[in-house]
Amino acid sequence: MSVRTLNAVAPPLDFSFKNLATLTDSLEEEPRKGTKLKEGYTEIVTAVRYNNNSLSEISDLSPTMSALVFQPSAISWLDFSFNELVTLDKVILEFTNLTTLYLHGNHICNLAEIKKLSGLPHLRTLTLHGNPIENQEGYRHFVLSTLPTLKQLDFSSVTKQNQRDAESWKKLCSKKMKIGKKKKAE
Repeated sequence: MSVRTLNAVAPPLDFSFKNLATLTDSLEEEPRKGTKLKEGYTEIVTAVRYNNNSLSEISDLSPTMSALVFQPSAISWLDFSFNELVTLDKVILEFTNLTTLYLHGNHICNLAEIKKLSGLPHLRTLTLHGNPIENQEGYRHFVLSTLPTLKQLDFSSVTKQNQRDAESWKKLCSKKMKIGKKKKAE
């Protein structure tokens, strides 16, 4: 991003605390803190907040962002914290410039949902604490081994030692799975 582009970056488009049930509901709402919608808005929106609503799915993310902002591809930060998400829709992969994703305080309970995020090459910051998956054994190792580009997980920095531990954990789990499959085959 050039200096000229940085000067045109808008403040976050904030739809937090709006009691939204779907993302398309935000098309009928004014964002908080005076940010403007697409019409007459020339600044590039790179961050969107949908925290503290009642969202149970995000499958309408792409058409909603296309209706709200000029360059949906420029979005690098999404906040879906404190909603009712159980699964992650693959639509999130359309936002290839995403660097920060807040998902804490939802209802995600299956670690397999995290694998869906591996298609986000620039993802550096992820929050998942406050979801049931946080209580699963190996949670942090699984997330870090699945998303090795992360620099922050749950507002904690990811150290090189964390990365090495996650990689070792992944290798150990892979060996255990292969042994388990051989035993079942016998």
